Amino acid sequence: MPPVLPSDDEITIAAYGTSNAGQHKVRYREGLANRYGKRMQLISGIHYNFSLPDSFWETLHTHMSSELSLNDFISERYFHLIRNVLRNGWVIPYLFGASPAVDKSYLVNQEHPLATFDEDTYYLPWATSLRLSNMGYSSNEQSLYPTSFNSKQEYLTDLCHALTTPSARYTHLNADQQLNGSVLQLENELYGSVRPKIVNDQLRPLYAMCHHGIQYIELRSLDNNPLLPLGISEEQSHFLDAFLTYNALAPSPELTNDERILIARRQELVATEGRKEGLLLPTLQGEIKLNNLGFELLDAMMPIASWLDNAFVTEGHKQGIERERVKFVDSNLTPSAQMLAIMKDEKLSYKLATQRLSEVHFKQHQDAKIDEEEMGNLTRLVTESLVKQHQMEAQQDMSFDEFIQKKNYLQCDCEIEEAVA
Repeated sequence: MPPVLPSDDEITIAAYGTSNAGQHKVRYREGLANRYGKRMQLISGIHYNFSLPDSFWETLHTHMSSELSLNDFISERYFHLIRNVLRNGWVIPYLFGASPAVDKSYLVNQEHPLATFDEDTYYLPWATSLRLSNMGYSSNEQSLYPTSFNSKQEYLTDLCHALTTPSARYTHLNADQQLNGSVLQLENELYGSVRPKIVNDQLRPLYAMCHHGIQYIELRSLDNNPLLPLGISEEQSHFLDAFLTYNALAPSPELTNDERILIARRQELVATEGRKEGLLLPTLQGEIKLNNLGFELLDAMMPIASWLDNAFVTEGHKQGIERERVKFVDSNLTPSAQMLAIMKDEKLSYKLATQRLSEVHFKQHQDAKIDEEEMGNLTRLVTESLVKQHQMEAQQDMSFDEFIQKKNYLQCDCEIEEAVA
């Protein structure tokens, strides 16, 4: 959560040059600003991209004697993984959430349930991640159009519906204020804690996913931890890899609407009250204590962690699980509790606490030596990128209005081979 939010007219939308593609990026972000406000766009988190190698999927495909093609099998297993991440994802804000407070500038003239920490800060005493709560980066409009993760076909059908359905909330905006008036302007506007992804420069994501399947998943529920120089640590990454691999292999029945509602309630509870002593979380088996669910999950992950450690000749994955296990014994060890402890012990507002931590990290990065070869590679990439930008700007074959019209066209039949770039 940003330490201080300026007014909307002080927030500048990024410039991407004069090419049609660059102007398209700007128009999309103008649409986000007009739909949700620029202030919400300043909230940031970590997107953790994760995939398993083809050899893994080939072995599993053979082991399960699947009748699907390998490509379809991989896609369906990524949706299998996503469903389990949704079920077990409450553990991420509990263990790694680091946004229990916000600067008061974030909630000017708004009703909210937060308590007053000091004259500059609101907070919740047991919160883990206000960023992931209903007060964070979210869209009430999108919640009216739930997206199924039970299969690739269901997901693409629901996604296309949101991309082509006009929204009464947005149709009043002018053509120069957004890309279009649909519930989603683009696929990337779909919010959520986890998403299937594919990289393809030639096709828009909907078509690329339809014809080429899923390549990886994007975990979006990680807070940028102000206590860490990079916002995330290698030890945390080991835990996440074990967690995601476990979810790829554990049983994953289809999600019902009732379970989807239960998952949303569970995430909101953990985000706003996760460190509360004896907190009960709703499950299909009834309410269960958070720490009991946590111990059960970590125990189930341990064989996967051992397998990964053997494969990579390390102890990092098992150590990662044991490192996180203690947080279920003592919630004061969580980043969210540590942030509040710094604020209380040093009598600092949220703004001043994050500023002080940032200054320490800045000095550390400033003192770090960058290898000459690495700097040379970075400089080369910058030059290549600028050359490509100039080429795009010089070789435009249509007006921006024509470009927008082409981009807005969407054929929702996943079986049709004609795709719009």
